[in-house]
Amino acid sequence: MALKYSSKASTCSISTLFLSFSILFALLLSIFLLSSNHTSKSISPLSCLMSNPPTDLPNKNTNRDSINVYVSNLPRSLNYGLLDKYWSLSHDSRLGSDIDNEIRSTSSWNNKKVPIYPESPLIKQYSAEYWILGDLVTPPELRSGSFAKRVFSPEEADVVFVPFFATLSAELQLGTAKGVFRKKVGNEDYARQREVLDFVKGSEAWKRSGGRDHVFVLTGILLLVFFKS
Repeated sequence: MALKYSSKASTCSISTLFLSFSILFALLLSIFLLSSNHTSKSISPLSCLMSNPPTDLPNKNTNRDSINVYVSNLPRSLNYGLLDKYWSLSHDSRLGSDIDNEIRSTSSWNNKKVPIYPESPLIKQYSAEYWILGDLVTPPELRSGSFAKRVFSPEEADVVFVPFFATLSAELQLGTAKGVFRKKVGNEDYARQREVLDFVKGSEAWKRSGGRDHVFVLTGILLLVFFKS
């Protein structure tokens, strides 16, 4: 499965590298937050999500050479659908770039199960979610040496990856209606954040762990749901 204009071998190696470091970083961050005494008055997305975690998590025999990852079944509109939305924009001076405008004009982005990721530096610097999801959904026979193993049952998972393209969602809002970005009413990004939380908090995987094993990749954005809900 090709995720960029490159060979399958290159795509797999790049996405595998992104996955290994990103998942490992997210896990270390989660462990640090969970082990703190929570005396700080500052609010973080993870602390809001895990306000009332249960104490009786199931034991899991983790293979130290790999990690089992379950991909939360979010609607496509919250990940790849956001790329479809980006490419369908007719014009945007904030988000656009010459190479993206060329791709957009030829419609070469269309009719792809996995849309290509923008080349605009503003968007591309926050592409970790895309590469992690891309690696996890790549067929096993096309993956090699990955730190993560995808499983299809939450009971088998060490972590649950929530594939929300959060930064892309925020950038789309800033690019199309910046005036309502810090508000709730009329803010499509806020609505998407709310949809993500409602979805995962209603899942059996979340109810079983209180979200303590859920991984969100959130890079350089303001999350209104977490800070204003």
